[in-house]
Amino acid sequence: MKPTKPSPTSTPSKKPRSAGLSVLVYDRPLHPELFAVEARRVRFLGEFEVSMWLLASGGHTVTICGAGTDTITELACFPNKSLPDRGLIERLPCKGDKQFDKPLGDKHHYYLAINEEHITEALYENSVIELQRLAADQDGLLAQRKDENGRTDCMSLVVAQLHRRAVHIEGFHLLGEARVLVRTQSIIEPIRG
Repeated sequence: MKPTKPSPTSTPSKKPRSAGLSVLVYDRPLHPELFAVEARRVRFLGEFEVSMWLLASGGHTVTICGAGTDTITELACFPNKSLPDRGLIERLPCKGDKQFDKPLGDKHHYYLAINEEHITEALYENSVIELQRLAADQDGLLAQRKDENGRTDCMSLVVAQLHRRAVHIEGFHLLGEARVLVRTQSIIEPIRG
């Protein structure tokens, strides 16, 4: 059986390229000297200390530690050879939808969901406005870089909140060149039982 040739009138479908962002999960804090940090904040939510950094290159790092809980660090960043392998639990490329979960000590569990969405120019511009509004409404940590024309080239936002006894962390990364919105959602909650 001969392979079929594409018809001369068909157009090859081109998959949108990935933004290249990955999420790395560590079982320890990372040293600030590894990154150029655009903004930082520490929040105390219930029994947890949540340290949030927005990276100048786009991305975030969030370290969560609490009484009786192992430390976990979530790093969303572009590939970088200077990042340590020590303490690395998982590496997840931000392409499509991904999920990861891990027990934290005997009392808590960590859940992570990642979603990468390719968006149109109009949706990109609307997302800039929506992320600015979300940052203001939920006391989020926001960093924005503009191009030479004053348009948003990339934007990162991290929001941390306490819902009952669980910490919810959302990260949003709007990447202009690839026209991609990457969203991370993390939950650290008590183990029921």
